[in-house]
Formats: sequence, C-alpha cells, structure tokens
Amino acid sequence: MKKALPLTITLGSVLIVFCIILTILWNYILIRNYSSIKQFDNSDGSFQLIMLILGSFFFVVIITGVVLFIVFLARQIILNQLQNNFIDSVTHELKTPLTSIKLYIETMKKYDITKEKKDIFLNNMLKDVERLDILVNHVLDATKIENISKDYNLKEISLNEVIDEVVEIISRRHNLVKENFSFDLKIDKIISDKTALELVIMNLIDNSVKYSNSDLHIEIKSYLQNNKIFISIKDSGVGIGKNEIKKIFNRFYRIPSKITQDKKGTGLGLFIVKENVKNLKGNIEVHSEGLNKGTLFNIILPNKIIL
Repeated sequence: MKKALPLTITLGSVLIVFCIILTILWNYILIRNYSSIKQFDNSDGSFQLIMLILGSFFFVVIITGVVLFIVFLARQIILNQLQNNFIDSVTHELKTPLTSIKLYIETMKKYDITKEKKDIFLNNMLKDVERLDILVNHVLDATKIENISKDYNLKEISLNEVIDEVVEIISRRHNLVKENFSFDLKIDKIISDKTALELVIMNLIDNSVKYSNSDLHIEIKSYLQNNKIFISIKDSGVGIGKNEIKKIFNRFYRIPSKITQDKKGTGLGLFIVKENVKNLKGNIEVHSEGLNKGTLFNIILPNKIIL
C-alpha cells in the first residue's frame, strides 16, 4: 500500500506526458497537411479545420480525464493508508488498557493483597477506563459530526468556568499541578454551546500535554480582537512543521515524525476540533516555528460577548 501512491503518480505522470506529446505531434501534422492541401485544393478546407478542432478538443478531454483519475486514485490510496493507520492505532489503544484491567482483576482475585495495593490497582484501572472512554468518545464524536447536522444549544455560558472544568479534568488525568498552567482570561460571559466548546478546548489542551516534554507549560488566554472572541492555547511542546500545519485537521492524519508517532492516538482529535469550531461559525488558526518550538492554537469565535 505504501508503494502504491508513488507508483500511481509516476505512471500517471508518464501517461500525461505521452498524451501531451501525442497531441502536439498530431496537431503539428494536421496543421502542416492542412496548409499543404490548401495550396492545391480549391475547397475552403472547413472539413479539415473542423476535424482539427474536434480532435484537439477530445485530446484535451482525455488528458483532463487522466489527470482527474490520477488525483482521485491518489486521494483514495492516501485515505486507505490513513484508515489503516487509524485501525492499527485504535486496536492498540483498545487492547492495551483492556489487557491491563484484566491483569489487575485477575491479580486481585487470585491474591490477598493489602488495601494500599488495592487502591493503587483501582486507580490504575480507573485511568485505563478513562483512556478507553476518550477513545470511544473520539470515534463517536467524529461520526456524529460527519453524519448528523448537530443543533447546537447556543446560550449564555461562562468561558472561565468551561476552562476551569477542562483544566481540572486534564490535570487529574495527567497528574498535573497548577504550575503547569498560566491564565490571562479577559472574557467570561459569551454566547456559545458549552458542550462543543468544552470538547474543543479539551482536545487542544490534551494534545498540548501529550506532545510536550517534562517542562510542560500551557498558556491559556481569552480576549477580544477585531470584534472577534479569541481563545488561545499555547504550549512548549514538540511543535509542528510548516508543511504539516494544513494537514493536521484532516481525519485520521497524524504527523509522520518519530517524536509524534511514539505518542498513541487516533488522528481524530483535531478533526473534531475543526468541525466543532466550524459549526460554531468560528475559525481556528495554528502557529508554530517548527519542531520542538511549541504550538499556538487560536480559536476565533463570532463576537456574541455579553458585557
């Protein structure tokens, strides 16, 4: 499958070049013959001219068809590769916590362990369950976004409250402390859908934690600019290459880097973020100076602020 894409592009490019060369030669021969025939033929040569025009038109149609076929085929190959990567990731993400939970349960049934050990086992099992819950929710959210026109419940919400709840969940999930975060929140009451906004901020902060090093620090800001509401999330993590920024919101896409591939995921988190922000009539920007230089995400929402 990995060799299919370059082979398809190479073969298609060769076919296109052959078609163009054939078209040029064919037109050259016809035009030359048409000029020669005109010298000895008293007819107006309209038939030859029509054949020349029709032939050129159909060659252009054929070349266009070949190009479109190659483009669609290449897209399908890429999608198949991404889906295979997604299935591999999901399979691993499902099996690992399930195996861990099974092992803890069997150990607790087989041995008479102390309360302290039991508490440790239960906490670890809870983390595994949360990991499974995140995975299932990602898949379900991605399916709902694509196949259902979701009616968002737009009402007055507290942005500060949403951020506090998300940070608390992320901190508990990853054993973080308050020093890992800094806040500059200048907007509180806004009109939005609380569930959708929580999902967006949750995925962005979770990614910031996942793709950061030991010196984790996340800056969260909210402010008004150009009559738009900005929610910015900046981390000190691995960053994103400039050529990858346009691809990271694609479904199933994961950056092909040794640094990022070591981190397990489904490639659905940022896709869900993009679709939710779009459904909230907003936009999202990404800024990164490159690998190991951190990333800044700006969520830009319509100005429905309540003063």
